[in-house]
Amino acid sequence: MKPALFALVAGAILPLPAAAQEFRDSPFLAFEWEGKLTADVTLADIDGDGDLDVLAANGRHWAQQDWAYLNLGNGRLLEAWPIGTGLGASYTVVSGDFDGDGDPDLAVVRDSLPVLVYANRSAEGFVEVQSVAGTGGAARGAVIADVDGDGNEDIVVFRRRGADLLLRGMGDGRFAEAEEIDGSGDGTTGGDAVDLDGDGDIDLVLACRDDNATQVLENTGGGRFTVHTLEGSTGDHRKALARDFDGDGIIDIVLGGADGLIELFVGRQGLRYSAPATVFAGEGAVQALAVADFDGNDAPDLVIGREGINVLLSGDGKGGFTATELPGGDGDTYGLALGDMNGDGKTDIVVANSESENAVILAR
Repeated sequence: MKPALFALVAGAILPLPAAAQEFRDSPFLAFEWEGKLTADVTLADIDGDGDLDVLAANGRHWAQQDWAYLNLGNGRLLEAWPIGTGLGASYTVVSGDFDGDGDPDLAVVRDSLPVLVYANRSAEGFVEVQSVAGTGGAARGAVIADVDGDGNEDIVVFRRRGADLLLRGMGDGRFAEAEEIDGSGDGTTGGDAVDLDGDGDIDLVLACRDDNATQVLENTGGGRFTVHTLEGSTGDHRKALARDFDGDGIIDIVLGGADGLIELFVGRQGLRYSAPATVFAGEGAVQALAVADFDGNDAPDLVIGREGINVLLSGDGKGGFTATELPGGDGDTYGLALGDMNGDGKTDIVVANSESENAVILAR
């Protein structure tokens, strides 16, 4: 299919020439089938064999089994370990070395249920070590980052109702009781953790739904925040990513909305941002966003997961994007993960679909 071409110029959408990145899918690269309500996927080398495996969070609002799929090395997922001994309404699984032993551990974030933390015990699989106190509520996602600067990985939990939560890592595989993030409000379903102002602390961007504004949380040290409202963002935004999309050295913010729009807020000095500019408009709600440099031009590209055919937005590093439809059919994508699944040095895409098969899509 001929790619659609877009560029940002003073808030307008103008044509751009560009070449599209090519991808391929295959029935042999599919995993989990109709009936699975997969909400997210995460990549980690859980068995220590040097390739990326897939962690699938299943259920959303209903109880299903989460799975860890083992990569054969070529992107095929022919073995799987269950995560946990029971079923749950999972929305995401995040991975990090929580106990400092060199292998990836897991935390499963669930709707209305506590966050569960699992240690990687190699041949034993994943062993539950904690149900984190103070969690639960309408959790919709999470990110891992050292928010308080103590050298341990923390977890930020995004909740659609009530304040968002900070889980401070203790370095031994466990987390302190959840703390509500002051100033965070209702409607958060996604976000990003990035040093927005260059001061060395991890700041947060909270994408909000239900006619709420997206929030920029400036880290003032130790995981304490000053809250800024992102002007012009009030609406129904499900996901956010923060990167330097226009090449000026300042972090910008991209929001994906239930209306199918991708909006770019260009960063200025002092955590100020431009009015939003629409850089992509399509049918179907945007439910997942991921970022990588697919074409090697040192500019971030965006993968859009949505209700319908998913899209790659290839960035030109100046705020312009080329839109190309991805293979994999017309699904209901809730999650995306990016990484080299077959060892060829190229970035591949792993897609989490609700009520249809999930897939590994390989870059050519």
